[in-house]
Amino acid sequence: MTRVLLVEDHMTDVLLLRELLSLMAVAWTLEDVPTFAEAVGRWPGGAFDLLVVDLNLPDGQGLELLARALELASGVPVVVLSGHQHPGLAAQAVQLGARGYVIKDLEAAEQLHDIVAQLT
Repeated sequence: MTRVLLVEDHMTDVLLLRELLSLMAVAWTLEDVPTFAEAVGRWPGGAFDLLVVDLNLPDGQGLELLARALELASGVPVVVLSGHQHPGLAAQAVQLGARGYVIKDLEAAEQLHDIVAQLT
């Protein structure tokens, strides 16, 4: 079973992603937190297989937040989940070490599923 920590401060996006993953019947455990500080508190001992992080949080933004997420994950794959389609930012995120840049839309769950499938 894949354990995913989602760092997302908009509950609507969390609920939509949960619903889409449920419809796909993925064998994941998805835990969510609204801030990066809470992700830091949850990460140790969490045995997560994937960290999914929004780049616009109350306590961090952009590539600086991604750098912090990559440091926290320490080798565990990190995927950016964003509400903005920005090819330049997506390319920079991948160059920094993100495994993917997923847009918050109805295809987000499928894209995350495909990224996880490539990791296993």
